[in-house]
Amino acid sequence: MLSLSGQVGVVASALSPDAREAARLARGSRFAGLQFDAISPALDVTTLSQTGRREFLHVLRSSDQQLLGLRLDASRIGLADVDRLLDRATKVMEAAKGLAAPLVCVELGALPEPARQTKPGPRVTQQQAGLIIIPDLSPPPAEDRVGASGPDPKIVAQVDAALTELGSRADRLGATIAFRSDLCSFAALERALLAAACPWFGVDLDPVAVLRDEWPLDDLFSRLGPLIRHVRGRDATVGSDRRTRPATIGKGSTKWGELLAALDAADYRGWITIDPLELTDRVAAAAAGAQFIRDTATP
Repeated sequence: MLSLSGQVGVVASALSPDAREAARLARGSRFAGLQFDAISPALDVTTLSQTGRREFLHVLRSSDQQLLGLRLDASRIGLADVDRLLDRATKVMEAAKGLAAPLVCVELGALPEPARQTKPGPRVTQQQAGLIIIPDLSPPPAEDRVGASGPDPKIVAQVDAALTELGSRADRLGATIAFRSDLCSFAALERALLAAACPWFGVDLDPVAVLRDEWPLDDLFSRLGPLIRHVRGRDATVGSDRRTRPATIGKGSTKWGELLAALDAADYRGWITIDPLELTDRVAAAAAGAQFIRDTATP
């Protein structure tokens, strides 16, 4: 089972908008690290001076907390506004480097979905069905056709160019970026990462996205397992239509034993950051979720 010694953190804003209070509460709940929004109403780390960075890190160290990374929601900007996106992401990476933060987690938003390559089912012949049945000569549904039409090539080119340039800047700054998206499939994320071909890029694995996605867990890890750089600690209950409802970790549909075992098999040794922002009692949910993961990981 996955070793979680010192590797369970929490999103700071789930505890308090004040960094000092968030660090105190995190220590009280036995968290080892905090992940901060790079830009929020309470704190914009991209504007901190050298002195401000030292004071910020001192606040964390005084509560025995590590800065495990920064978060950026790029979906609010969108890949259509490439210049603004690259400028914002570069500032966040520079701040991460100045704070010695090991990771930047980025919500990308919508990405072009690759063409589905599902195979059509076998067609029933007249001999099989009986001549009294009139055969249906209409074409199969679009989702059943092999090589269904893919995304707009212009959009794909724009996305790939933006990520390639972002990768160049990440390489220059030495910044690791873990991507996720609440608005697209893992297949779309895989396509974008393969096109960018940047060694500084990886995946921010969200168990709720796993519940929504068509890929089984084994397929996901066989294709993206080596690229996982961070795990977003969330859970949800899922319906038959793959719609999800936020839940405290351990009370949702995620099979945490299987997920932790898969992470262990993939030799993942990074952070699992509890993110209860969609729940009502965030502090209690964060503590309960972390304890559930620790208990599940204990042999």
